[in-house]
Amino acid sequence: MRRRGHAALVLLTLAAGAMDAIAFLGLGGVFTANMTGNLILFALAGREDWVLHALRSGLACAGFCAGLLIGFTMPGRHEGNALWSLAVIRLLWADLALQSAFLAGWALGGGAPGPAVILVLIGVGSCAMGMQAAAARRVDLAGITATFVTGTLTSLFESSASGWSTDNRRRAAIVVALVLGALCASLLLRFAPPWAGVVAPAFTLLALAVAHPYGFRGRPDRGSR
Repeated sequence: MRRRGHAALVLLTLAAGAMDAIAFLGLGGVFTANMTGNLILFALAGREDWVLHALRSGLACAGFCAGLLIGFTMPGRHEGNALWSLAVIRLLWADLALQSAFLAGWALGGGAPGPAVILVLIGVGSCAMGMQAAAARRVDLAGITATFVTGTLTSLFESSASGWSTDNRRRAAIVVALVLGALCASLLLRFAPPWAGVVAPAFTLLALAVAHPYGFRGRPDRGSR
C-alpha cells in the first residue's frame, strides 16, 4: 500500500507540474500550485501592467487558500490500515472535478482563452491545486507535498547528508515528476494547445486509480505495504 501511495503522489505531482506550466504560459504568467512564486509576482510593483499581474497572482493565491481550507476541513478518518483515507480520496475526486472544469474552459477557448475566462481558470485551477496540496499533507508520506517541491528538495538534501534512503528516492522522484509534468504540458501548448489541458486531469485520474484504498470495485487492497 505504501508503494501505491507514493506512486499516486508522483502522478499528482505530474499533474501539478502540468497545471503550473499551462497557467504560466497560457494564463498570463501565474502559477496555480507554486504560491511562493505568486507572492513574489504580486509584489513586483515596477513591472509593466503590474495591476493586472497582481490581480491574477492574488486570485491564484486566494483560490489556492480556498482549496486548502476545503481540504483541511473535510471530515474523515483513515479506514483500517489504509494509507489513503476515504476522506482524502473524496477530496481528490473533488480536485479532479475542478481540473475537469478547467479542461472544459480551456478547450472551449481553443487553448487561448480570453481575459475574463483566464481569471476564471486561474481561480478554478488554483483551488484544485490547493485541495491537492491538502490531500498530500493529510497522507503525510515523507514530507511530500505533490504541488511544489521546495520543501521536498530541502528534505532530500538534508536526509542525503546521512545516506541515501528509500524516502530520499521517493523525494527525488517527486522533484523529477514536477519537471516532467510541466514538460508534457508545455510541449502540448507548443504543438497542440487545446489538448494541453488534458494532461493534469489524466494524471489525477491515474493517481486515484492507484491510491484508492478499496480500488474501483469496493474490495480492500491487499497489496504490499
